[in-house]
Amino acid sequence: MDAIDLAEANTRIPRDARFEDDAVTVLGFTFFFIVLWLIPTSWMTYGYIRGSQLRDVLQRDGQEASGEVTERYAGREDVDVYYRFSVDGASYTGRAEMIGGKYRALRPGNKIAIRYLPQKPDVNQPVGWKWFSAGYAMFCSLGLLLLAGAVVLVIAGMRKRELTRMGTVVEGRVTGCTPDRKSFTVYYEFTTKDNVGMEGETTMQEECKAGDPIPVMYLRSNPKRNDFYPL
Repeated sequence: MDAIDLAEANTRIPRDARFEDDAVTVLGFTFFFIVLWLIPTSWMTYGYIRGSQLRDVLQRDGQEASGEVTERYAGREDVDVYYRFSVDGASYTGRAEMIGGKYRALRPGNKIAIRYLPQKPDVNQPVGWKWFSAGYAMFCSLGLLLLAGAVVLVIAGMRKRELTRMGTVVEGRVTGCTPDRKSFTVYYEFTTKDNVGMEGETTMQEECKAGDPIPVMYLRSNPKRNDFYPL
């Protein structure tokens, strides 16, 4: 390991620092997929909210009629049901996306209960209408996980940038080294300029031996934030 001039390293505070290229690339792809996720999620959420509002209105002001299934198409979790019903001799049609269960057994010609607004019968839906599936919840959760991952990456990058810019460099000693796939996890200890003993660990590409000197960078305001120098 090349020797580090500690005096020179500490005279360049604050140092120039930026996000690593790999981190920027990962963040770019992550935000790209988040945008792709937001478009269908926003549309589905809007449909769910509108559907819920319609259901509330029909439950409060609607009346019930007997309808007949004209077509049905079963998906993995839901069933698209097309139906018709009559009010005061006039015929009306509708379509609803039903969540599995008993609706999978529906066939053209089967009866289905419909709730409609008396003053506007073309506003209607099946009595058992329910638009919320496990797939929708999983799709939303996936996007939230991506968003959480992006936030974690940004916070980690900002913390590393702060350490690189403002960290104080001292000489530490390796206390252990274990292989980790193609790299090594190096454990070390060091003493801060305020004479506080601290420990840390980092990932390195080269193997170290116990007792080897190692340059360590830490934040004086929080010595637990430390890493091998240069980062």
